[in-house]
Amino acid sequence: MWLNHVVRRGLDRTPDALALRDAGRDVSWRRLHRDVEALAARLRRDVPRGSRVLVLSGNRVEVIETYLACASAAVVAVPVNPALTDREIEAIAGSVEPAAAVADAEGLARLAALYPGLPLTDITAVAGLPDAGLPDAGLPDAGLPDAGPEPTPHEGAGLADPVMILHTSATTGTAKGVVVDQRSLQLNALSWLADVGPRPGTVFLNAGPLFHGSVVIALDHLAAGGTVCVLDRFTPQGCLAALERWQVEHAFLVPSMVRLTLDARALPSTDLGALRLLLHGAAPMPAELAVEARGRLGVELQTVFGITEGGGPVVSLAPHTEVGAPPVPGAVCVGRPMLGTALRITDSDGREVGQGTLGEVQVAGAGLMQGYWKRPEATAEVLRDGWLNTHDMGCVDADGLVWIVDRRNDLILRGGQNVYPAEIEHVLRQSPNVADVVVVPVESPVWGQIPVAFVQPRTPEAFDAAELLGLCIEGLAAYKRPSHFLPLETVPRNPAGKALRPRLRELAHRLVIESENTP
Repeated sequence: MWLNHVVRRGLDRTPDALALRDAGRDVSWRRLHRDVEALAARLRRDVPRGSRVLVLSGNRVEVIETYLACASAAVVAVPVNPALTDREIEAIAGSVEPAAAVADAEGLARLAALYPGLPLTDITAVAGLPDAGLPDAGLPDAGLPDAGPEPTPHEGAGLADPVMILHTSATTGTAKGVVVDQRSLQLNALSWLADVGPRPGTVFLNAGPLFHGSVVIALDHLAAGGTVCVLDRFTPQGCLAALERWQVEHAFLVPSMVRLTLDARALPSTDLGALRLLLHGAAPMPAELAVEARGRLGVELQTVFGITEGGGPVVSLAPHTEVGAPPVPGAVCVGRPMLGTALRITDSDGREVGQGTLGEVQVAGAGLMQGYWKRPEATAEVLRDGWLNTHDMGCVDADGLVWIVDRRNDLILRGGQNVYPAEIEHVLRQSPNVADVVVVPVESPVWGQIPVAFVQPRTPEAFDAAELLGLCIEGLAAYKRPSHFLPLETVPRNPAGKALRPRLRELAHRLVIESENTP
């Protein structure tokens, strides 16, 4: 219903304007409508209403067309990360029991081997599927066939019907399938219009993976009547080229992408005159990086705090908002709740706490997930009485601004005292030799847990543990100081830019605990 209306509205108002674009195709609203209904007709033919359809492909405009077609056909799209192993894909497929799949060439080969007999559609051939014969408002287009006779209308997914199952990034455990309905997408689009305000025709660059929950931001710009440009994969040079070539006005990047873009050799010679707003999220944006980005890119910055289970963006910090000192060093101000989102801070027993008091951040609203797919116990752990526990630690200040300190699961308990990794990371980022840093706990027979810092130096020879220790002695209480500083060529992060803390905790255990116990 909602996504169908988004496509139809674009067709009715600006049929020849660009809706989608990537390196291989420009897709007008008229073409988008045709492609979506052609694929929806194929899906209606192959699978029953309400079935799950795997979507396994690298970034391309046809991925978005596939999501829209699934909604039109009243089936549920299940995006899958192409980087997953066959075993991980089998775990997802075993849970959702797909009735069909849409995939690129590599995905088709993998799925054909894993699931012989599963109906497969080549995503690269969507534009060549037989026309579904739907009316196109009588508007001419030399590149499209005549609409033909009026077809029997099909009822797509309703507002309360599941339309996507987005799997979490599993930074704290096994990935879970987040069930998203169209009401969630509708609310998010309306809140995005209210808080970000893209105008019709705004050119937006989607630089992140389309299988991730951040895809809702692309859908938000599409709902605003904008043009969504899809980057096949992020590289600093490729991102800069796309920003210039497509005259991008809004872009969403994670902080690590911003850092790499600023360090790119092509930046001084790239024309970014069209770029007006850089949206960022998924990880904290260091203050010094934000200042550098504003100055060198000549753009406004807007913080977006979101969670897949919450329907995507739920809190945003608008440009030019006056922000005071953080309640805890390293805490990040993420702004105020967006339209349709309620927010509260609670203690460990679920009782709401007052302004300035650290606790667990909880959100409520019609955009919340329906639940985790076939995981009622896991759903009950985070959804209670209409409130979603984000598992983030934070507070609300006297001005109503929300501050995030750390995820509750990342909190380090040293001798009964709370140690926030973000506070240590903030101190270590003061070194000009540090490109990235992540702090994780390791077990201690004396203290329970102690912090260990993984540091990515700007150059291999720039790593200096003595310098880092000196910064911590100067800026942190003794119980907060890391016991070890471990160099890494690159801090591992998932496609959304979040540090892979479980992997780093395992690595810290091997490097610190096991090495100390080796004779």
